[in-house]
Amino acid sequence: MKGLYLTDVLIAGAVVHHVLNLSGQKRIDPTGYMPRTTPGALYLLFFAYVAVRLAASFDQFGAAWLRDAVPFLYIALGVLSASAIARSSERTRTLTVRVLWIALLFHLTWTTAVLTFGVINPASMPRFPGAEVTIGTIRPDIDCAVLGITAALLIRKISRREHTLLASALLVLSLLAISANGTRGGFAAVGVAIALAFILIFFAASARSFKRPAVVFCIVATVIGASAYLPTTEAGQRLIATINPSAATDHRAAKQAQGTARARDLSWDMVIDWTNETPMRNAFGAGAGPDFISESGARNILQGTQYTGVRSPHNWFVGLYARMGLIGLVLAGLVLIATIRSIWVHRTRIGRDELLFTSAVTFAAILPIAAVGVVLESPFGAVPFWWAVGILLALGGTRVASSKGRISTAGFCCDRTRTSFTARANE
Repeated sequence: MKGLYLTDVLIAGAVVHHVLNLSGQKRIDPTGYMPRTTPGALYLLFFAYVAVRLAASFDQFGAAWLRDAVPFLYIALGVLSASAIARSSERTRTLTVRVLWIALLFHLTWTTAVLTFGVINPASMPRFPGAEVTIGTIRPDIDCAVLGITAALLIRKISRREHTLLASALLVLSLLAISANGTRGGFAAVGVAIALAFILIFFAASARSFKRPAVVFCIVATVIGASAYLPTTEAGQRLIATINPSAATDHRAAKQAQGTARARDLSWDMVIDWTNETPMRNAFGAGAGPDFISESGARNILQGTQYTGVRSPHNWFVGLYARMGLIGLVLAGLVLIATIRSIWVHRTRIGRDELLFTSAVTFAAILPIAAVGVVLESPFGAVPFWWAVGILLALGGTRVASSKGRISTAGFCCDRTRTSFTARANE
């Protein structure tokens, strides 16, 4: 990450706006949509620890410190999104979903034009002053993950028989754009997002509805279709070679995949060993500033192929361990487990609420590529991820009783759910 992103300016504006609304004369109170206004004590503890650890390394302040610290500060977005959604009106939530659909459909149009039909060349687009890449450059991992989010939402549309023909056509386009991507992490993100979509749709349906058997049939058909199609793609061959090299038929792709996997595994081991060298570093990490990629010797392995100027091990968890130590890694792990638990506990409500459904599949799609890339160290991945985590954790840890009521609205994307929040004493 280099320089100041437009996203950072917008986030700063959102923070100021929300704080003024909370402290102003027309204070915004919780509306009952969420049982709590924060992502919970565990998340707040995680963010507090990160903030303290970054402050403790402030003696190394400079360009490198900022570059390392800012991605961790995006964790604060979970606090903001939880507070904002707890105070949101139905109109605000409807507009939020509509804006998300506009963004996703624009992204689908762009990536389809670039990847599937080749009618747009991103290299010919302008770039912002100081930017390293042109506007609209395809980033395979995150773009594939976003296409997976779009596909999951379109599957939900089709299951609810909302704009079925249009949603089906857009789903075909999204799958074409996904198939044109050659990234293992991206394919994994799509798979996880679509799998979660089917699970949520299943539990959102009535137990006596024909929809549940239909979902099971779709899952089986999807698995069979993916098993037949994936081996025909380069990304599929690379994925197969990573898991079982002898089963790969494309030997060139298999060799590249094995080489990349070995390089990453070795570099991750070197970073972990470097972090374990001292008890303080093991417990608290190195903080922001130190170039642990160089100091651990991992740069010689990671750099020289497709990466230059590397400061990340291309694994968020390994990088988190190096920067924040075992304490930070454990806290982050507990937050992720709590988020997964929240999705499971509230699976019925999430499946019936489009905004919550979007949050769940966003979390699910981005998490796999965080383990093999730098998406959580850049705003294009960190912003939607922590936004989604904050919303999901605001649901709390216990199931709530809900009554479903749908309100029809104009546009492609708006269904609403009225929910009463009487917490159950026991799950």
